[in-house]
Amino acid sequence: MEAVDSQPPASDDSRLYCSLRLEVSMSAWDLFDRKAFPSPSTTSLKAQIVSPFRRARLVFFYYHIPRDLPPMAGGLRFRITAHENPASFEDGHDLLHDGLPWQISLHAITTAVGPRAVLREQLLHERLIMQADLDHCRAMMQKKQRLDPNYMLYRLAQPFVIHFHRKLHAWVVGETEVKPWAHDMFAEHRVQYTREHRSHSIWPYTGSALAQFELSTLPEHAGSDTVVMRIVKILARPTCVVPGYDGSIPTPVEGELVHHTTNRAPIPRLQPWSRKLTPDSSKFTAALRMLVENTRRWPVE
Repeated sequence: MEAVDSQPPASDDSRLYCSLRLEVSMSAWDLFDRKAFPSPSTTSLKAQIVSPFRRARLVFFYYHIPRDLPPMAGGLRFRITAHENPASFEDGHDLLHDGLPWQISLHAITTAVGPRAVLREQLLHERLIMQADLDHCRAMMQKKQRLDPNYMLYRLAQPFVIHFHRKLHAWVVGETEVKPWAHDMFAEHRVQYTREHRSHSIWPYTGSALAQFELSTLPEHAGSDTVVMRIVKILARPTCVVPGYDGSIPTPVEGELVHHTTNRAPIPRLQPWSRKLTPDSSKFTAALRMLVENTRRWPVE
């Protein structure tokens, strides 16, 4: 890495630059905290990074805080450009991982040790992060393992990665705490009427997508805080892997709400998945309530 003497152009004030540049050489790879990106992405992510670097003249390593979110949401990102001039930044593109910008989260920066700690020291030196931010992050995350930033949510309408063949999970980050959310939304639970009366789950689809939580605007949810989920973008096409499947769980559709089939009498019907939020919400519904509260606390301007 070497310092860049010229300053980048003024742009969106939600982007803060770190005056470091990374040449096409991959010698800095060991600075990255691979544990922050669970298997199988460790290998595939490195391949994704190497490939565009070979075609690029320069990669800017910059610090980004999403607009109207707290410092906890910040992270270091890669911007791939075709020219060495910092003015080319706006014409470049961020390195993506699972459809979202790849980044080293503030959480990973806070806990970095050894050679990786140079990133934290540089950011502190340039006052792109404050020691108070690090201390706050460390206090909130002291009992948490490394979290993939693709699953850390701060407000409604924030895309995150979901996989149709496994349980969905996310971490909702508030002002003073982090709450987990999990749901086997795309699993169908079936009961085998045997002597043991056992139940089991099937996952009809493979594939992945970007999804987001929203407050419902459906007439049946009027006057309540009811959360629904929308498929924002399909990353890997959903494929049914259950022969002769009856479609009780509908195929996810880009741009549409997630639906499921109710088994309530007299006739099963298709309806959007939803969760009504109440003061006595369960542990996982409480995470969604905090997401709604965050959205009202940090409105998008």
